[in-house]
Amino acid sequence: MNLDRRHARALSLLKEGKLREAEELYREILADRPDDVNALHFLGVAYHRLRDYEKAERLIRKALRFRSDYFDAHNNLGALLQETRRFDEALASYERALRLKPRSDDVLYNIGTLYDETRKTKQAMEYFHRVLEVNPNYTKAYLRLAKLFLFVGQGDLSLKCCLRVLAMARYDDERAEIMNAVACAYDSVYDLDAAEAYLEKAVSISASCLPAHHNRLMMMCYRIRHTMEETFEAHRRWASLVEKESSRRVHHTDCTPGRRLRVGYVSPDLRKHSVTYFFEPVLATHDKSGFETFCYALIAEEDETTARLKRHADHWRNLAHLTDEQALDRIRDDRIDILVDLAGHTGDNGLRLFAEKPAPVQVTWIGYPATTGLTSMDYRFVDEVTDPIGETDRYYSETLIRLPGCFLVYLPDRESPDISDLPALSNGFITFGSFNKLSKVTPEMITLWSRILKDLPRSRLVMKTLSLSDKTARARIAAMFAQEGIESERLILMPWATSTGGHLGTYHSVDIALDTYPYNGTTTTCEALWMGVPVVTLAGMAYGGRVGASLLRNVGLPELIASTTEEYRKVTLDLAADLPRLRSLRGNLRGMMRASPLMDYETFTRNVENAYREVWRKWCDRIA
Repeated sequence: MNLDRRHARALSLLKEGKLREAEELYREILADRPDDVNALHFLGVAYHRLRDYEKAERLIRKALRFRSDYFDAHNNLGALLQETRRFDEALASYERALRLKPRSDDVLYNIGTLYDETRKTKQAMEYFHRVLEVNPNYTKAYLRLAKLFLFVGQGDLSLKCCLRVLAMARYDDERAEIMNAVACAYDSVYDLDAAEAYLEKAVSISASCLPAHHNRLMMMCYRIRHTMEETFEAHRRWASLVEKESSRRVHHTDCTPGRRLRVGYVSPDLRKHSVTYFFEPVLATHDKSGFETFCYALIAEEDETTARLKRHADHWRNLAHLTDEQALDRIRDDRIDILVDLAGHTGDNGLRLFAEKPAPVQVTWIGYPATTGLTSMDYRFVDEVTDPIGETDRYYSETLIRLPGCFLVYLPDRESPDISDLPALSNGFITFGSFNKLSKVTPEMITLWSRILKDLPRSRLVMKTLSLSDKTARARIAAMFAQEGIESERLILMPWATSTGGHLGTYHSVDIALDTYPYNGTTTTCEALWMGVPVVTLAGMAYGGRVGASLLRNVGLPELIASTTEEYRKVTLDLAADLPRLRSLRGNLRGMMRASPLMDYETFTRNVENAYREVWRKWCDRIA
């Protein structure tokens, strides 16, 4: 085979993803011609895709030494450096490529993604707009812009991007990806029916668009229309799609019951995120003599919270830029005994890894209000309030472990402001508040809250969430309250605060927090209680609708738990009528939380560790 044919064959193999075959052919070429810049470059690209970054970088840089104006090599070196988090060097490589081809849509796009990854949203948007000026049909730039518009709370602009690019889709998997983005945009502007309809379309045409499947399952947890049976069956159907491809390699593990256990935690949220309020105290309090902890982060950008978590963990692995097979090999190489999921079906989760069963025992805990659906997930941590014994077990693919007391503990943010006095004393009226995600505010809750506002004609309602940055979402919420007879002047619709202190400080204007249903708040409920604001909750049958009941029981306020909408209304009105009690709660709730199981980190962590010991013993007994 002559040189040109070998080059063509090697490039074809590279494009087909046959990386080892391409590697072999490029090495043959280089054995004959060590200075072949194309072979050096593309062999580097092959190693990059194989995640062998050191070899890849060495080869691409060598190609550039032979030919400094090699545009593709500069661009691909930038991509490699970006993936290995050397952002300044990556930007310099992209800029060198851009000097060679100033209107390269691919390089402009890559620079946009770099700024996106480093949270420089304004610059990222600028570059994605430049991409579209050069190439108005660049689908990925539209989708990245749409995602950024959501990030800054401009759902209407996100929706315009998504709907425009939907017409450009060429095949079902691409169409499903765009439909998922359309659904996210509709969700952001509070058109929940349209959001769910697009997710249904997306999953019907593509089994491989996992974000659409995850978002659809999550959406089902928000809507009253879906029964527990329907939701469970939908999760199982998703799991069957994933697990039928699973190889599930045999484990080689020391099954000694009492030895030090290697516990791994998998999460895309090991950064400043609500999950860490519940996870960090456990990681920090683990008994190091009995448990060796591994954190498997699925994150592109680290922050101060990440740094703190790293100090608590015995071992830290970032799997974000690994292939699934490489991530699985890393977990297996660490010989993990118990692998714990902290995300469920939320964004960027690692459930595809759990489907392969890389650890003998697998547990799911916090982060998601329902089953994973996976037969490979052995257990789920709950408590006797979220899941009363014998009532909900059939709606989980996992075996339920009911932890004593509560299913979680809460670590308040270090930036928490002091408690204020009761605002009703100076206002002369009650101010209600709900800071939950807008998707949780169902039309049924708007009807119920409107009845309460009518009962107290001078009262106000503060709603605060990122989606309310968008004028379309605000208008839709206001219109729904108007249909119930509530004037817009009685609604205070606020976007999410940019700082934790600013967010929590908004509770200074709230007398009573109103929980959502059928999906209660978790972080928002803990934050309200920490800021001295009592929460009224409506308890249902499913876990997502019973979290509020668990939190209130554990903090010592079971009387604020309602079992019907009428009781929810009565509890709220009785509380609103008792200003001395509200003022007393305002001053005492933070102390009540500190004294409650919600902040007893030592006891909770020992309970978790006892559960790990028990499930490990059962596994050892099974294989003995």
